[in-house]
Amino acid sequence: MDLQAFIVRGQVLSLMRQLIRATRNAPTDTRAELRCEIRRCFEQATGHTDRVTVKHLLSDGRIKLKMLKEMVGLTT
Repeated sequence: MDLQAFIVRGQVLSLMRQLIRATRNAPTDTRAELRCEIRRCFEQATGHTDRVTVKHLLSDGRIKLKMLKEMVGLTT
């Protein structure tokens, strides 16, 4: 694994942790479902190795994180 791949891997893991943490403020009846969906999306994208695709997926994930935070009331 080269340095760039190592950095991107860290960004992916960080994004996943942020998404999982954001579900803490979700209603208890939907929390588990949100976490399962987050994990499913990350598992689905596991096979991508093209840097452009991975950067696009990271960008999309950050947008979804912002939407999730707005949905559960973490930001205004």
